[in-house]
Amino acid sequence: MLDYQQEFISNLKKYRKEKKLTQAQLSELCDVTTSTIGNIECGIAKPSFDLILDIATVLGVHPALLFSSNSIQSDVSKTTEQYELLLEMYNKLQGYFGK
Repeated sequence: MLDYQQEFISNLKKYRKEKKLTQAQLSELCDVTTSTIGNIECGIAKPSFDLILDIATVLGVHPALLFSSNSIQSDVSKTTEQYELLLEMYNKLQGYFGK
């Protein structure tokens, strides 16, 4: 199995479990059969481009994150956390200054 396919499978499982979705639930939300998601996670089948986009949308992640290594994911997560913290601070300051 190719490295990018294994990364995709690992990330798909990770994000699906983080969303607390079963394969059946994910397949229903993506309008495919349960066996389609199961076969993708086992490496038997490869998803179409459209299905990759649907999966990413349902899981609430950018499609590129489904192919990225763990180090990239942690960098994105840190950046997101920093952005959210700065946004929260900005909103609080706006409240103090009446804007």
